Amino acid sequence: MMSERILAAMETAEQKAWDALARYKFYMFGYHAAQWVNLNRIGEFKRENPFGDLVKMARGYRPMPITATSSIELPSSIAEQGSLL
Repeated sequence: MMSERILAAMETAEQKAWDALARYKFYMFGYHAAQWVNLNRIGEFKRENPFGDLVKMARGYRPMPITATSSIELPSSIAEQGSLL
């Protein structure tokens, strides 16, 4: 049946998405994750997004701000050259 084919495609898309993420292939992760979401919508399965926890974690991430008072230790080979500008 058509729904079985869609479910199989969803499973493949999820596996490929996780594999891409594990290999730092972020564009491919996004492609396959979007495929999973689209197939879930088309099949009207209303399954919970397997990437939902990852999205929640990313939404809560706040990088440490870099300020003018932040100190960065430069390697001696760069520091010896003087100004970077």
